[in-house]
Amino acid sequence: MTARALIIGSLLVIGLAVAGSVAVMLRYEILGTGYLPRGVMALLLLLLVGNILWRKFLPGRPLTRRELLVIFMLLAIMAAMPAQEFGQHFYLNALGLTYYATPEILRSDTYLDDLNPLLVPSKDRLAPAIRWAYEGLPPGQGIPWRPWLMPLLVWTPFILGFYWLLLCLSALLARRWEQQERLLFPLIQVPMELTEGQPNASPLLRDWLLWATFAAAMVPFLTKGIHSYYPAVPDLNLQKDAGPLFGGGPLVAFNYMPLHLYPEMVGISYLLSHEVAFSIWFFYLLRLGQAALRIGMGLRTNHAQFAEMQTAGGYLVLALALLWSARHYLRAIAVGSFGALGRKGASGEPASSSSSGDATSTPDERLAFWGLVAGFAFLLWWAGQVGLPVGWAALLLGLFPLVSMVASRVVCEAGMFIYSSPFRLDQLLFRLIGVRQIGPMNLTLMTMMSWTQVRGTATQFMPQAFQCLKLGSLMNAPRRRTIVLLMAAVVVTLLVCHITIPMVIYDYGVFRLGWWPQGSGLGTVNQLASGLRGAMHAGAEDWVGLGLGGLMTLLLVSMRQRFVWWPFHPLGYVAWMGWPTERYWLSIFLGWIVKVLVVRFAGYQAFQRLKPAAYGLILGVCFIITFWVVFHFFVPGPDLIRE
Repeated sequence: MTARALIIGSLLVIGLAVAGSVAVMLRYEILGTGYLPRGVMALLLLLLVGNILWRKFLPGRPLTRRELLVIFMLLAIMAAMPAQEFGQHFYLNALGLTYYATPEILRSDTYLDDLNPLLVPSKDRLAPAIRWAYEGLPPGQGIPWRPWLMPLLVWTPFILGFYWLLLCLSALLARRWEQQERLLFPLIQVPMELTEGQPNASPLLRDWLLWATFAAAMVPFLTKGIHSYYPAVPDLNLQKDAGPLFGGGPLVAFNYMPLHLYPEMVGISYLLSHEVAFSIWFFYLLRLGQAALRIGMGLRTNHAQFAEMQTAGGYLVLALALLWSARHYLRAIAVGSFGALGRKGASGEPASSSSSGDATSTPDERLAFWGLVAGFAFLLWWAGQVGLPVGWAALLLGLFPLVSMVASRVVCEAGMFIYSSPFRLDQLLFRLIGVRQIGPMNLTLMTMMSWTQVRGTATQFMPQAFQCLKLGSLMNAPRRRTIVLLMAAVVVTLLVCHITIPMVIYDYGVFRLGWWPQGSGLGTVNQLASGLRGAMHAGAEDWVGLGLGGLMTLLLVSMRQRFVWWPFHPLGYVAWMGWPTERYWLSIFLGWIVKVLVVRFAGYQAFQRLKPAAYGLILGVCFIITFWVVFHFFVPGPDLIRE
């Protein structure tokens, strides 16, 4: 990890944080979408082109493969932070909590009056820090930084503590997933193949198949962008639906089924294992079939909510199954960590990894163990300081890493380009436990803490952490150094967001921002109002769904462990709902069927030969969408894709 790689990486982290913040706030265009972030993939391509020019026209040695991967890793871990993972939520929600405290929406005495004043810029909706954010700065006035100073000082340790907690948990499980379970990490194959052979041009970049599908994947989005300026140019719309297939009866559940074609997901699905790709689209259709069955049975309750509760039950069982399967591994790390601590205390020197009794745990894993313990303890202390009882904080903060672990499995094994848990943990807890038992102030604080749980609608932090740690392993980089670098990128990005996003908000005013940021604060307060008014509560059917989902997942896990031929993967079941699966199911099916046909009729060598075509589909979409986002900085135009 050379100095020039760290310098270039740091500068690009700052630049991507600024550009990502501005793009998401003004037009809701997201540079960091996905677990192969589109903007990051485009930057990697530019760096590879720069390497070619450097080699031809400049003295010195171009960037090596290791340096390119370090830069990619730093960018990948932070790419989603300015948008869906953190930035587009925190600041707008902190403002909206006060601005929308009105009798028509939610009276301030219901939740705001007793709130710790250090958590928001102001509790007075007429204060300049609140009013100017929505109306814009008056002529001659500067940004009211002073009211933001204390909330940022209070929230920043919590936010960083949560990132640290998830990073340590990822580091704790990384060796298990990488070496013992040998997960595929399909998305990581793309940057690894692209950088092979650097600083010389990689074989992949010289393959005509890659550039043929690269160009083909760009065409729909290229014409869509031109169409937005010149309507006479046709828009090759690949995002259609099935329309009203059935006029009545149970099969109306299949009406308007999305038939979206995403070339990048076709390419990714081609790289997946057979059972995983099959299970994702199969269980999506099974969910629609379940809704049809419920309609046929005369059930009129919310079909989506029933499926969501099944998913939550599946998440819980799958998380416990993952921990149970890793119990010996985790026990060895815990014993080694306590043993090393005891020996260090007795001798005054740190214990080596070869000391008796902890040969199966490494110093880096022991660091991750104690980092996890310290991070969790700090977050509990922080929650207590702002007024949330430790019990409620432990429930929220303890369950979220388990949810993230399952989402990480979907990404690291199933290769979902975009994925996040289809339910919000805080809302699920409110429904299951009941608002009356939790209390209005606790509900408000748990809602606020959920803003910073690094869970967006498209990505989550922990899956990306696993992928970056895997990249570090492939580079033979010391785990501890990788953890430090990833955390440093998070810190830098957070500080940049603290400056950039408030500046955009006050310079433009909330009502002149992009379509989603305009309604962010109002949506949060409406959701809070729904909870405080008791609209969220679990009925008998919710509990049935929760139990059914858990039992179904347990069956799938058991069958997969016992029978090699079993075709249904539990990840397909827990990923059967949510907008990413809705949009991607057809593309996953197409990638799967192409792979099946190629392997069946042309053999494994043909499958390998066609992999550059899959990479080209992924890179083409990443490049052209990033191009239009950057182009809109200079020539304003409508957003092309919102996720």
